[in-house]
Amino acid sequence: MKVHEIKKILVPIDFSPLSGNALQTAIAICKRQLAILTLIHVIEDPVLHWPQKQKEALENLAKVAKESRITHDLVINQIVQVGNPAYEICRWALQKEFDLVVMGISHSGQYKFNDGSTACKVVYNSPCPVMTIPGTRQWFDFKKILFPIRLVPQALDKYDYIRTIIFKNNSSLLIAGLVNKSESYNLAEMKNLVETIQYKIEADTVPYKTLMQHCDNVAREVLKISQSEQPDLIVITATLDTPIKEFFQGPFTRDIVNQAKFPVLSIRPLSTVEPLNGFRFTTNYRHSII
Repeated sequence: MKVHEIKKILVPIDFSPLSGNALQTAIAICKRQLAILTLIHVIEDPVLHWPQKQKEALENLAKVAKESRITHDLVINQIVQVGNPAYEICRWALQKEFDLVVMGISHSGQYKFNDGSTACKVVYNSPCPVMTIPGTRQWFDFKKILFPIRLVPQALDKYDYIRTIIFKNNSSLLIAGLVNKSESYNLAEMKNLVETIQYKIEADTVPYKTLMQHCDNVAREVLKISQSEQPDLIVITATLDTPIKEFFQGPFTRDIVNQAKFPVLSIRPLSTVEPLNGFRFTTNYRHSII
């Protein structure tokens, strides 16, 4: 299996503690990967006092970039853009072929992961994987990764995306095979999936443990397991058995990203994203992640 490296990370900056904390996580990833970091700030309302807002944004973003360059000895670029924040983040991610977007998310207020939030729209539309960092807790490495498995097409593909996370962080994996109680007849199929991923993990000599169980709600069970196991990262994937828009507007991704107290890496299969709020992006992953 190929190890997918990451070379370019995009971090949205709004000068809040949330985005500052996400920046620190992105910096830690860049150091491990020798990646280039780009900061983007989007001015949403340029009508009033545009020259002043632009000047302030350029100065503030340049200050953040300079401090990070000096402190961490990294290559850091910066972008100030006018427009819809989610649209511009996704547009730059697509046009400049970024490998990962890292952004802060709150469980309350304007950054809440609901159908109208910037974080929600970025996860819906980003052409590359998105890592959401909750609150202001510091996350510098990913020693313990929660890897939920559901009975959906390409359920195991995300392992290929996170192998380099595992190698760079000396991570251990918790494989959680989860089947709804209403679909208990699929337990044998889940066992086969878990065994398949075990073969891959053992070939990589990665420490792991597995659990399999029925549950009433898969998203709630993932959150329950995360509270018990305290992982450094939860990795989730979209499905191909329902339209992408329907999946993301359903409870699984929304509930996990919105409620998890740990970073969540959202990875989608190769597909065309349904239009959301008037814009559409085509996923074009180059199989690079963290």
